[in-house]
Amino acid sequence: MSDKYISKYSNNKFVSAAQYITEIICEHKAKKDKKDLHFRFWTLKEWSKYYRDQIGSANKLLKQYSAKAIVMALKEKDAENIYSLRAPHLPPIIERCQKAIESQNTILSLDLDRSEKYTFRSNTQKQNNILSKLKDIDTNE
Repeated sequence: MSDKYISKYSNNKFVSAAQYITEIICEHKAKKDKKDLHFRFWTLKEWSKYYRDQIGSANKLLKQYSAKAIVMALKEKDAENIYSLRAPHLPPIIERCQKAIESQNTILSLDLDRSEKYTFRSNTQKQNNILSKLKDIDTNE
């Protein structure tokens, strides 16, 4: 996916959707383990394997769902205790968010009346500006 997200853990640099999703799931795990995530935490020994595993899972999810739906699902109340992107109860939450996003897209579509019954008046008032005076001179010659 070509979407770019701002990372909280690399001086606000842009990261891929998979990296951003992995950061969120790592935040869930850090909260559960009562640990802090620091700058470039994925380079630390205790986080590197977990991060790599989760980024692979994030990429698999991105083949099925939109990044927006996955991020939205991970921020849902019923997903705050999910610590792995392979959790069996995560896909139903993502699907619910995906449907919500898709329904918003259809709600925003608008029916416009494009019939030919509209007429527009031309502005017949004479303007007293330099251009109109020049046009008058031009037409009188």
